[in-house]
Amino acid sequence: MECLVAAAILAIGVVGVASMFTYASVSDRKATYMAQAREIADRALEDLRTSGYSRFTQATGTATIATPDLPRSSGVMAWQPYPAASPEAGLKLVAVNITWDWPKPTAGTYRVVTLVSQQGGL
Repeated sequence: MECLVAAAILAIGVVGVASMFTYASVSDRKATYMAQAREIADRALEDLRTSGYSRFTQATGTATIATPDLPRSSGVMAWQPYPAASPEAGLKLVAVNITWDWPKPTAGTYRVVTLVSQQGGL
């Protein structure tokens, strides 16, 4: 009887440790995807740093961002005058959104928002 109880306790412990490894694997993959999304967003913002307003052909708008490093992902850059009521203030509010939806447990979104000046730079 004591051996059965000990085996049951051991089995519960082994199942707990196995689920912990599964969770750690999913968490590691999600962190990797988040780092890749951050790098994509940083590259897009670096392009803005060098080009400034020349990238914007309209007062407000959106543009797609290539996301080749992330599986089943999309990237969007949106901009508008800052503050919103005065388009001649010399600043644009820029938001970069990177989303991915595969595999499902690691799906996520990375978003960064910054200001771009009329002279170029952030």
